[in-house]
Amino acid sequence: MPGQRAMIAALLLLTACGGTVSGTTARSPGTPAAAVTASPSPSPSPSLTGPNAGGCYTEADGRIFSYEDGGDHVGVIMGEGAAGVVVSYERGGSVCTWRPLADRLKAGGYRVLLYERSPAADIERLVVRMSDRLKKDGATRVFLIGGSVGGSRSIDAAARMDKPPAGVVNLAGFATADAVQPLRSPLLMITAENDPGPSPAGYQEADRAAVNSPDHSVIIAKGENAHASMLFETAQGPMVLDAIMAFLARHHA
Repeated sequence: MPGQRAMIAALLLLTACGGTVSGTTARSPGTPAAAVTASPSPSPSPSLTGPNAGGCYTEADGRIFSYEDGGDHVGVIMGEGAAGVVVSYERGGSVCTWRPLADRLKAGGYRVLLYERSPAADIERLVVRMSDRLKKDGATRVFLIGGSVGGSRSIDAAARMDKPPAGVVNLAGFATADAVQPLRSPLLMITAENDPGPSPAGYQEADRAAVNSPDHSVIIAKGENAHASMLFETAQGPMVLDAIMAFLARHHA
């Protein structure tokens, strides 16, 4: 729709290199507010049987796989696109709360990998490992997206990779100037204005330090205090999802 294309074009312009934008919920003229509400994340189903990831992704969603990392763990790869995305959830979170983004990614033609892990897992190492797994599955370019510690460790992982990922999205993870300075990939950082963790000022300082990133920007979800993937369930959820999708589209080629 013309209104939707205009909205995304404006978002791309506002989040250009070094930019900061304060998020507000947007919709096309004439579109009811209910139409832009973030889709509820499914809760794990205790009655779900058969191969599944997190109790909310089944073989109907994608390819269920298992891996060994100090125990048996499970993940899922959805979609068939050449561009892939590794999603790393926040500490204490789960793959289920990332369903709104995972569904958008699959529908948008991306190959997306979500994985469970143990509380003591080395997330940075796992991000690299899952990136390699996604490439073996057929992805030719890989983005890293993470929430909270998953976002922080995605930045760390990107900085150590021999071939930088196509882009990194850090959703409410702490980001220091020292961590982002060596990053050679495009970087998008998003946090709630009232998140008890990373502050808008801290994100803007880190953004200024991302001198080696070819495209870096910050988005602040005004008026919100939801952390990481919980932002998807807020009034700003559609804006956050649109911003992530626009960032990926900008660096897809």
